[in-house]
Amino acid sequence: MFPPICSEVAKHAGHCVRTRRGATSPSSIGWDGFSGWPPLSGAAPAAGSQTRWEWLLAAAVVLAGFCAGLFLWRVGYLPQPFFYDVHAPQMHLYDTAYWANRPGAYGPGKNIYPPLSFVLLRLTSIQSCYTANPILSRSCDWLSGWVLIAFFLANIVVVGLVYRNTAPASFFPRAIALCLGLPMLYALQRGNVIIIAFTFFVLGYGDLIRGPPPRSHALRWLAVALSINFKPYLLIAIIPAIIRRRWRWVAGCLAACTGVYGLSWALEGSGSPIELLRNLRNYAVFVDRQHWADLYYATSYLPLVHALPTQFQLLGLTSPHAADGLALLALALMRTAQLGVALTIVVALRRPANVNASRFTAMILAMVLTTIATGQSGYVQIFLFFLVFREPWRGPMRIAILALAYLLCIPADYVLLPVIHGPAHSWLGRRDVVVIFGVSVGQVARPAMLLAIQFGLIALNLADSFRRDAGASGAGPAAKAASQSPRLSPLAQSC
Repeated sequence: MFPPICSEVAKHAGHCVRTRRGATSPSSIGWDGFSGWPPLSGAAPAAGSQTRWEWLLAAAVVLAGFCAGLFLWRVGYLPQPFFYDVHAPQMHLYDTAYWANRPGAYGPGKNIYPPLSFVLLRLTSIQSCYTANPILSRSCDWLSGWVLIAFFLANIVVVGLVYRNTAPASFFPRAIALCLGLPMLYALQRGNVIIIAFTFFVLGYGDLIRGPPPRSHALRWLAVALSINFKPYLLIAIIPAIIRRRWRWVAGCLAACTGVYGLSWALEGSGSPIELLRNLRNYAVFVDRQHWADLYYATSYLPLVHALPTQFQLLGLTSPHAADGLALLALALMRTAQLGVALTIVVALRRPANVNASRFTAMILAMVLTTIATGQSGYVQIFLFFLVFREPWRGPMRIAILALAYLLCIPADYVLLPVIHGPAHSWLGRRDVVVIFGVSVGQVARPAMLLAIQFGLIALNLADSFRRDAGASGAGPAAKAASQSPRLSPLAQSC
């Protein structure tokens, strides 16, 4: 039924196409980066089984979100794990818009955003509302909030279209889990422009922009440049292109980034690299003292390591010896994961053609989240999960990674010990409430699940590096032909 050159992986994924000579080979646009190689363990599961499990996990995400909304309606505020300052929803947006409509964004404002955020918010806000302070402006400027909601809704559409092209059987549960899951809802509650950056990230690294290479590449470069100018740490997504020696793509991305930055700098009139570096240094000193804020929605064990000897002992949650042991274990896991990523990069440099750009970028993002990110930026997970959800539901390693990503999207938590317990005014609930936030199960479980995802991605990337050589040494001609076929995901194609 299937010619020998079409492997089991391609057969199950439906990625067999006709070559020029009429033979059938794995598609060069295989979204999972596999072409012609068997799964890590066993055959692919039946589509019905895969869809059923993914629908159940997506239903858990939706149900938890519904329960959080019901809690808001009945009690008056969003429960943990949503942000604990119930009077400050969307203040990231209005704080930035405040300085977008006033001078001094990089002086008294000490902002670390590149100028593009201020240029955009000046165009999408009501300037007359920003005469007093950002809190009062929030009640006046309706335009900024609706623009952010429009991008939020647009993300659901573009993510659904990308997943529909790559995984038709499971695109809907994956798009729902990502776009209505905890990281995205947390970003919406905080009003962070990461929602806008995510839109351009998906356009730049998805497969929606098509056409002749000069035009499609230029549009992708522009989308990537816009995402990086909103969130500069997205520069790490160019690393696989550097490893694969795709110098034209790297040069195009960097040229577009420079052009967008230069234009926005000229329009804003401030935001030079020196100003950004100065404010970033001051910000690093400031956040280093925010142990509770960092721990609240942590993606790394570093905030927990800092809190164990002080706050946790004061709360009676651990003894000095237990605190030292837990801190040592957490640091050992993080250092091991870092060494694993370093080893994977070294191997990839020796076999650059084997690099799956999407999976490699996901691994680096996971390392950033588990070692560097603070508790203020749990929403950065949306970039990681976008790439993870492009993996096929096949093999125990990928299934485990996907299941963990679904679990991390569930907007629910359980408070073990209240830390913030008292009256407050809820802006969303429009009334006075008594809030309860504290040390929770998720603050310990989420970094562990992210570390598990990171270790799984390390294993998959190492397998990518060695699998082609193993296939090329196979006995049959089909294995050799498959090993010589292209292995490009849409992200890899852009690289």
